[in-house]
Amino acid sequence: MNIIDPITITAAMIAAGTSVAEPSAGETAWSGSAVAYAVGDVRIRATTHRKYRCAAAHTSAATPVPEDDPTRWVDIGPTDRWAPFDQYTSTAATGTTSITYVLQPGYFNAVALYGLTGAQYSVTVKDAPGGAVIYTRSGYLADDPLGWYEYLFVAQPTRSKLVFTGIPIRPTAELTVTITAASGQPVGVGMIVVGDYAPLISDAAEWGGTEQGAQAEPVTYSYIKTNEDGSTSIVRRHSATNLRCSVKLPRLHADGAVALLQRVLDKPVAWIATDAPGYAGLNVFGLATSSPVRYDSYGHASIDLNVKGLV
Repeated sequence: MNIIDPITITAAMIAAGTSVAEPSAGETAWSGSAVAYAVGDVRIRATTHRKYRCAAAHTSAATPVPEDDPTRWVDIGPTDRWAPFDQYTSTAATGTTSITYVLQPGYFNAVALYGLTGAQYSVTVKDAPGGAVIYTRSGYLADDPLGWYEYLFVAQPTRSKLVFTGIPIRPTAELTVTITAASGQPVGVGMIVVGDYAPLISDAAEWGGTEQGAQAEPVTYSYIKTNEDGSTSIVRRHSATNLRCSVKLPRLHADGAVALLQRVLDKPVAWIATDAPGYAGLNVFGLATSSPVRYDSYGHASIDLNVKGLV
């Protein structure tokens, strides 16, 4: 069991070469120069990297700005450029054919991508902006079909999340993430997690890990109502995946596990139960909840890990 503790991305870390502008092609910046706004108008603020929807018709002035005017403007989410850096995989930066992010976040040794849309991916790390390539991975997002029937008659399943570890650490490393598709086809990335790949069990431990029987629990936040006549109304909303698993470790390493859990108690991180192929469902971005560390007898300890996946 490992986590990727994310680095908080700042504007200075998003480098030239990033294909998503702010405002993007579908966005319009708010203006305080006596502009008449109607209910439903959406404007962005580059200072907060957020979108705001007009809730009351008015003519703007220099003040108050939308983030300080909740009666007339409602915050509805990040701008397109900043969508991969909030705490939700459901808010995605989107485009057609190709989308690229170039980041200069400082020290990091792992990257996780969530909410991917497209056909192919490429992840490249240079030792410095414009420097030598020290890590690169690329491939297809489509998974292999389970059999001939799926190959012939069922749309190929695609991987919506990827994890990259073992990245050499450099103080001025530059990360480039690109998602591509056929000309005119949609591409997108919901979350880019760049940070420290930290084990819940110390590397010095001679044994330990996630036990068999780990559970990935898909959950929906759709509104579902069954009426008295048996009919059902469904309002579609976002979904997420929760994670439940048990981790065994030597008792001497339990204190380190407690310290790591305390470090991320109120912080969304990437939780990776195992990096073995075929277990992508046990890779969840979310918050640890009620995860006691038990100091068992005979040199053993165990953790009942519960992670609430974020939408």
